[in-house]
Amino acid sequence: MLRGILVLALALLCVALCPRGRACAQTTEQMLSRGSVNLSWFKDTEMDFQLVRSLGADAAGGGAVGEILTAAKGIKDGDPASWTAAFAALARRMEADGEARLERGHKASAMESFMRASSYYRAAEYYGDSVAPETAELGMKCRDLFLRGMQLSTWKTESVTIPFGDDDFLPGYFISPAKGTSRRKTLVAQSGFDGTAEEMYFAVGRAALERGYNVLLFEGPGQAGKRRFHPSSTFVPDLGPTIRAVMDFVLARPEVHPAKVGLYGASLGGYFVLSGAARDDRLGAVIANSPVIDMYEYFSGVLGPQVMAMFQAEDLTADEIRGMSDEQMPAKFRTSLLNLCVRYGHPSVRAAIEGFREYSLTADQLRSLSMPALGMVSESEGAIPVSQARRFGELAPAASIYIFHEESGANLHCQLDNMPLSWAVALDWLDEQFR
Repeated sequence: MLRGILVLALALLCVALCPRGRACAQTTEQMLSRGSVNLSWFKDTEMDFQLVRSLGADAAGGGAVGEILTAAKGIKDGDPASWTAAFAALARRMEADGEARLERGHKASAMESFMRASSYYRAAEYYGDSVAPETAELGMKCRDLFLRGMQLSTWKTESVTIPFGDDDFLPGYFISPAKGTSRRKTLVAQSGFDGTAEEMYFAVGRAALERGYNVLLFEGPGQAGKRRFHPSSTFVPDLGPTIRAVMDFVLARPEVHPAKVGLYGASLGGYFVLSGAARDDRLGAVIANSPVIDMYEYFSGVLGPQVMAMFQAEDLTADEIRGMSDEQMPAKFRTSLLNLCVRYGHPSVRAAIEGFREYSLTADQLRSLSMPALGMVSESEGAIPVSQARRFGELAPAASIYIFHEESGANLHCQLDNMPLSWAVALDWLDEQFR
């Protein structure tokens, strides 16, 4: 998610740089709330949010509340290594459970266990060092268990490699209802900074399948699932070539109705899909949840002028961060800052933040979005995300926005606390565009 590792990484450099040390970090964490819902299981606000994130996948079969909370009891507050260990152990237990049930012929139960195991491997992968082979192994287990589960489901699932450039590919999954041969409406979905294609199945893919859509879930440059295959892949500010490659692939499939292809982006994926859709008018519709149109403004507004000035005055390179001890900077902050540098392809924190200026959509680009477009945002996310959503709605000619108000129970980034309502808003709107 856009405000997952990234927000933590940007804010908590004050632990190393601010004279007030940990007190400053605690104040900053409070300022960076991602909504009005706090589970308060952990004092560490980022870890608390990630726990809610895992719980939210329960709505689509990506977790069980009791399993997740039991695993959380074994996590040391603010310690990323203990988080990874706890969720990896839970994932292995569910994988073994699925194997045992499949051996006894219980395919539906095995499928459910494998899908939860996949989701738990993703949670374990989240707090891993993005260049460590152990993290890649967790990611590949997430992928393998997802495929095992989907092969036992009622959907037809293919692991796909989308041609991209001369010697490259984008990994993903093409999933369709097993019955019928007619061309169908299709949802193409992409996650954000730290999400995965597997997570997008729980976030919107399963709901789209249940509404009769084909679903293509894909990983773009720099995204977690792409880096499992190509560890040097980094984010790019222009997703035009990526979306063109994806559209070439999806429109060549006989199951796809060419006039009914919708593109959905979650979190930082909201920026990605708008960047790409502005350069491909073959799309029937686009949904950005949230419509991030200026990343530098987004984070400047969230962090405030003092923290941004701190980044300009001091700098830390990735190598320096790796060499720090826990006394100099706690492990959770080092992991976050390293992921920030690595994923954006910059040698230092300052360079990564300055690089955010490239991730911006001009008014002309937004006006070029000729297809119907929907922006979704929770009002509890704060003034900047809401104002960018409103600006998107004003500039894109066929755009509308949906703001989730507090009484809706969807008060977190990407509506992680009320996924069924999020699906209903996005997919009912898309159905109406395709009638």
